[in-house]
Amino acid sequence: MSKYTGSAKFIEDQLSIIGKDGVERPFILNNIQARFVQQATGRDVILKARQMGFSSFILAAFTKDFILKENSLSVVLADKADNAQDLLARVKYYIKSYEEKNNVKVPLKYNSKYELQNAHNSARYIIGTAENEEFGRSKTIFNLHMSEAAFYKNFDKILASAGTALVPDGRFVVETTANGFNDFKDFWDKSYIGESGFTTHFFSGEDFYSKEYLDSEKQRLGRLFVQEYPMTAEEAFLTSGDCFFESMFINDYKKNYERTPIEFQFINNL
Repeated sequence: MSKYTGSAKFIEDQLSIIGKDGVERPFILNNIQARFVQQATGRDVILKARQMGFSSFILAAFTKDFILKENSLSVVLADKADNAQDLLARVKYYIKSYEEKNNVKVPLKYNSKYELQNAHNSARYIIGTAENEEFGRSKTIFNLHMSEAAFYKNFDKILASAGTALVPDGRFVVETTANGFNDFKDFWDKSYIGESGFTTHFFSGEDFYSKEYLDSEKQRLGRLFVQEYPMTAEEAFLTSGDCFFESMFINDYKKNYERTPIEFQFINNL
């Protein structure tokens, strides 16, 4: 059974979400979120196209433990402070939807910009930022989510410090869009060949969006389309980050190189 099976059922039974159209509705997992639930191992790294709903799902999954699991600590790391506050606002919305659904009150001992504590079961929910590279080292973490991790300035240090604080059976998910060739790219490569202990999950634009939507986005974005909606993991890295134009050339070269046979001519010198 997946580490997220129970969370998925709780989310669909108990929580609501605001859709992209601004309408509140029951939180029914989309096909990509459901696919992740089936594949997840508890040590997972997600590379994806933009806006597929992974942060929404992971935040909600950890909310279940905050409400129901005594003394649990769930930690989400954002790439910057503004995003951290947005993530915690979503957690507070999930708690509110649970309260309304069940006609109960989740008592909060702490309710700040970055931390919540459940007064009933002492569970905590903390949203930190990657600006603090030592974040989590002295804590005992049950759930850990590194959001948009490819954009961390000190990815390796944060991975080590926060990851060390995780309990043995805790859930650890690293989730991001690509950001060129950097420390996250190295981590992805190691994970892909089984050297990090994490399971890799790549979700392309085609996995989630309709052909009609992707065609319209391609017209709108031009050469930036591949950066936002990559079809392969390799394409995601080659078309993102500071080396965008150089990597476009490399990608084109690789395609031509792979398709063009190399002919060796042996010339006898007489």
